[in-house]
Amino acid sequence: MYLLEVYVTNASLKVNKPFTYCSFEFVDKFCRVRVRFNGQLTSAIVVNYQNVDKSLDELSAELGFIPNEIIDVIDSSPILYEWQYDLAQWIARTTISPLISCLNVMLPKNLKTSKEIASSKREVYLIKEENYNISLTTRQKEVYDSLPDEILKSEANKISRHIIAKLIDLKLFREEVRESRYVNEKPTNPSSFKELTIEQKKAYDDFIKSDKLVSLLFGVTGSGKTEVYLHLARYYLSLNKEVLILVPEISLTPQMIRRVKERFLDVIFYHSGLNDNERYEQYKRVKNAEAKIVVGTRSSIFLPFNNLGLIIIDEEHDTSYKQDSTPLYDARNVAFKLGMLFNAKILLASATPSLQSYSHALKGDYDLLQLKNRINHSLPKISVIDMTKDIKRSKSYIISEELKKAIANVLERKHQVIILLNRRGYSPIIKCADCNETLMCKDCDIPLSYHNDEHVLKCHQCGRVYKLIDYCPNCHSHNLVYYGFGTKKVYESLKQLFPEARIERMDRDNTNTKGAHEDILNRFERHEIDILIGTQMIAKGLDFPLVELVGILNADAGLMHQDYNAAKLTFDLLMQASGRSGRSEIDGKVLIQAFNVEHYVLKAVLKQDYNYFYNIEMNYRHRGHYPPYSHIIAIYLSDTSLERLNKSKDIFNELIDACPYRKYPLTSINKLNRIHRLRILVMDADLIAVLRYLTGLINEYLNKKNVSNIKVDINPTYLE
Repeated sequence: MYLLEVYVTNASLKVNKPFTYCSFEFVDKFCRVRVRFNGQLTSAIVVNYQNVDKSLDELSAELGFIPNEIIDVIDSSPILYEWQYDLAQWIARTTISPLISCLNVMLPKNLKTSKEIASSKREVYLIKEENYNISLTTRQKEVYDSLPDEILKSEANKISRHIIAKLIDLKLFREEVRESRYVNEKPTNPSSFKELTIEQKKAYDDFIKSDKLVSLLFGVTGSGKTEVYLHLARYYLSLNKEVLILVPEISLTPQMIRRVKERFLDVIFYHSGLNDNERYEQYKRVKNAEAKIVVGTRSSIFLPFNNLGLIIIDEEHDTSYKQDSTPLYDARNVAFKLGMLFNAKILLASATPSLQSYSHALKGDYDLLQLKNRINHSLPKISVIDMTKDIKRSKSYIISEELKKAIANVLERKHQVIILLNRRGYSPIIKCADCNETLMCKDCDIPLSYHNDEHVLKCHQCGRVYKLIDYCPNCHSHNLVYYGFGTKKVYESLKQLFPEARIERMDRDNTNTKGAHEDILNRFERHEIDILIGTQMIAKGLDFPLVELVGILNADAGLMHQDYNAAKLTFDLLMQASGRSGRSEIDGKVLIQAFNVEHYVLKAVLKQDYNYFYNIEMNYRHRGHYPPYSHIIAIYLSDTSLERLNKSKDIFNELIDACPYRKYPLTSINKLNRIHRLRILVMDADLIAVLRYLTGLINEYLNKKNVSNIKVDINPTYLE
């Protein structure tokens, strides 16, 4: 008999421990099994086993309970490597998360533990058989001879479903069911590598020579960072090492994929644009070492590598590297741990590095590699338009006169325009002019946005859709006023101003189907679109040679948020968006519309000077004890029951009252999807010590009866 230690599918810190089951057959570590837990059938993952030569009665007497027998075994071989389990334990400790959540986040859906196990997609193949004694018609023989020894039945049926069925009946083909395969397109003739510039070659050589785990490649937009990545990838592949190139989100992936595919014969791609079966197939290809270079978004950091040598993190400052659901890990931190596990080197790269990364580089913890010049040696010309003045003389509060004229000139030259507004929808706020009531989501404490094309109101937090009403729900007045504007209203305004122009919008509302991002970007690249309007997804990493003008609307809106990270996030967005302009021989121009034009963020962008921004922002961070001078640990209590949440608040306050670290009291924050929430902040420079203390405190809290859910976020991107 075998005693198995398993983690069951229950992403709660309350049951964050292994449970003991027994099995009369051997089950290897990291295989999934079906078990009955709390009366329900669910799956679990085995993390340890012990062969015991005892009867069930003897075991029961020794353990103090009768171990339940597993229902059955799901996997014939382990679905994880030992290093993945070690990494999951490290993530669980450093994010105070359930271990089962950390294990599941590493796996494609087909391999996750869940109450219902997902099955992989199956396909029917036809295998050719030889039978010389069968007489065929001329057409049947033509079809039989034209087909290869193995073919997908669905492909063969395209020739003639009737003839294929007859050939199967005649036993000239046998059917074989297999797991589906996701096949990458391979270039027939990979393009040659470009010669590196002097700056690029120095960065490349310095990285190769460096004895540090991490290097920071700080290069202005358009300086050729990607070319350095590709040369480094080729070098590490020549050493028979695996290479991982991380990109921040799907909008970047099509261009990066194309660039890598142009240079290398076989590449693995892993991102949210793939369906579940495609992700499963790519996961298996990495595990089987079928290709040695991976391009992917955040979750590709968990792929089952065998001999990883290089991790490149493109746009390393980007917030999408931080997971927004449990476990709340930061892919950059995971990359550092992975680098240590594999003795792999890490290259962080950005035109606007995170404050943490740049400060580490200045202190010498990381090697600092710099690309100070664009490939075309020409940065775009940036101007800031003061909307407090322009709005008085302009007919439109959306598009200033200066921006309107600039767009007209660019269109006349047959070049392209990008317009950035980091707010989707039509109008973000609807208010009653009589009682000043704002139309709010019933499930969340945020205003509803009007979407004119669908004639509905939407909550951009929980996604709930409301019927459009023409009266105030508070006082029943019909005097409703629509404030502000989103990308849909900008699209409408530009269509009126430039009716002949080919205009497209790119935001979450029109890119929620597979391939939508790539389709829009490909059409823009083919110059089938003159003006591309979008949210932050069009601001990062894209490279289109015909883009002459970038217009940024409501550029200082992000600075109004009462958040320690607001200035850095706004600076990043504006600098990255500006960098989309003038990336070829065309002189680039950027027009930024703002109200608070004297803010240091706007001044830094106007100067295109990261160090100017860095010095001012770090001074504020130092005075406020904010990262990177300290760590922020946000602890959230949440519950659908406000009464239970308030009782839990009293329990938690009593526990944390003696906390020796700097803390801000539990305060109420926005309700989210009918869930009431409280948050407390704990701050200190010694993260390890704080986590050790809080882990014990949270365990003590969870031992109390009937308490609200608790979640921890280390150095949150936003403070609501």
